[in-house]
Amino acid sequence: MTFRHVNRAARSAILGRMAKRATSLLALRAFEAAARHASFTDAARELHVSQAAVSRHVRGLELALGRPLFRRLHREVQLTPPGQRLAGELGLAFAQVARALAAVRATPTRRLRISVEPAFAARWLVPRFGRFTAAHPDIEVQLESSEQLRTLGRDTDLAIRFLDTASRKPGGTARRLFALTGFPVIASEQRPAGARPNDQDVLGHRLLHDDDGTIWRRWFAAAGLTGFDKAKHLYFNDYSLTLTATLRGQGVALSAPIYVRSQLRSGRLKRIGRTPVPFGDYWLLQAGDPASAAARADFVAWFSGEIRRIRGRDSSA
Repeated sequence: MTFRHVNRAARSAILGRMAKRATSLLALRAFEAAARHASFTDAARELHVSQAAVSRHVRGLELALGRPLFRRLHREVQLTPPGQRLAGELGLAFAQVARALAAVRATPTRRLRISVEPAFAARWLVPRFGRFTAAHPDIEVQLESSEQLRTLGRDTDLAIRFLDTASRKPGGTARRLFALTGFPVIASEQRPAGARPNDQDVLGHRLLHDDDGTIWRRWFAAAGLTGFDKAKHLYFNDYSLTLTATLRGQGVALSAPIYVRSQLRSGRLKRIGRTPVPFGDYWLLQAGDPASAAARADFVAWFSGEIRRIRGRDSSA
């Protein structure tokens, strides 16, 4: 049974109960929209409800106030004097609410989204990240490990990306962090005790890659050696896999000291070649959103301090 088919007494009782709830924000919002548009239909379209729902809210509000707010004409509605007064006050009130919400959205947040190249995240950043969270316990961090491009501001607040030496450098406010230089390393059991690093020794081992072979070709050229095409190769799509295979004695890999310092110190890995090779650079990219500016500044200050802490140990940071 629909509301139209309820008898007059029951309908009055229903409307009376509705009147008690009529001063809800929904009723006031429906009236304000209807007054602004001078149309129940347009108000319903704005609020994504039915025209009947707007009409019921307005009718309930009129019952609660004990006076009509609209004159319902054949093809339009017009505000009564009480309706005009109420519409004016509600318009100001809703505008103030909108300003308050906008102010809250603009309030600096202590949430920070960081997108980091996987090898750097796993081998360098995460082992040190406890110092950042301890120094800034109020910053909620969302750390993503990805090589995929991210839109600054929309997808992330900060991005740390590696660019090969042959890559085009980023524009805008991108900041170069440090250059990455490496050399061949091998599992200690694959290297005779006391042997000194020698470029020629690389030729007797399988070459492990985490790219298409570009860096190894670059190393062979720098060392003045031939033999890359005759060597055995094993390709991975992630540096962590390359390093795991190296530690398992499956071949020789090119690596930077920042990634294998602990393995070199413990003796699990040994340097096998003398010639270093430049890999590329790490870059820091920041969004321009003022809401995360303070949290970004805290991270950048901490990050810069960590770089300074280890720069003296190794020229490649």
